[in-house]
Amino acid sequence: MATYQLTAADRASVPTSYPSEERYLGYRDADEAKPYAKYFRADALPMQPHVPEVLLTGMAPSEYGYDIDDAARKLSRPGYHKMETGCTVLDSGVVVVACRTEMPGVTGEMWDWWMGWHSCESARYKLWHPDAHQFTAVGENRLSDRTLTDRQRYVGNVSYVDEYVGGVLTPLAIRFVEPAELGFEDSRPGSTVIAGRVGLSVAPIAFGWLVHQVRGTDSGAEMRSRFFLNHVEHLDLPAAAVATPPAGRAPIAEGDPKSLGLGLLSHCAVEMNHLASFLPALYEEFAEPATARR
Repeated sequence: MATYQLTAADRASVPTSYPSEERYLGYRDADEAKPYAKYFRADALPMQPHVPEVLLTGMAPSEYGYDIDDAARKLSRPGYHKMETGCTVLDSGVVVVACRTEMPGVTGEMWDWWMGWHSCESARYKLWHPDAHQFTAVGENRLSDRTLTDRQRYVGNVSYVDEYVGGVLTPLAIRFVEPAELGFEDSRPGSTVIAGRVGLSVAPIAFGWLVHQVRGTDSGAEMRSRFFLNHVEHLDLPAAAVATPPAGRAPIAEGDPKSLGLGLLSHCAVEMNHLASFLPALYEEFAEPATARR
């Protein structure tokens, strides 16, 4: 079974902005003054046409799913799976969510840059899903280290995010890992794999894994997202690394895994399609050339 090894970012104190930064959807005056504010849209683009049909159909057969330990082997093969978009529950109780998003003009390099660039500032995070994203902060802000690659800025790091999933405000801590730890080999040019352990920011609990495979196509790329929920683990974190909810904000209550899975499918389908629509232009304007970082 896949295991997670704690990093220095895990043991670091919760970012100072976590208890103090105001949570809200959308942009305000301070956000509008950001140099990238022109990319913010008040309403997210709708999900791609194949997703609503899947949501109406409901849960897929359990035989269409697989667990995190098979993810690298399954996703590394050419072609597609029976469940490229959908949700199912394995006999083990693990909830599997899959979502395929076509991304014309996008590359894996753009996604590696985005994962390191957006997580240090909530206004950047809101670009991704204006109807759901409220807050982000990162365990170790590595953007000022010009010797790091884009991947090194987020792999081994912790992203603290508050976002609505299925209408429920969810305080998450996403711990990004090297895809090789899950069995993935190096990606081809134009492609990448983003992998992480998903848990709560307000408790030392992990409950899932995520994998986003960005695979090159003739028109750009496609993202094959996979979530594996109900892998519950208590993390041996110091007290300072567990967030206290902001005043008036209670921790998330335990919910139905199936409802969470369908809510996550809808969330993923919207945010990935929305960001892909302007990621090439954002990357062209704000990504620092690798040669300038070294």
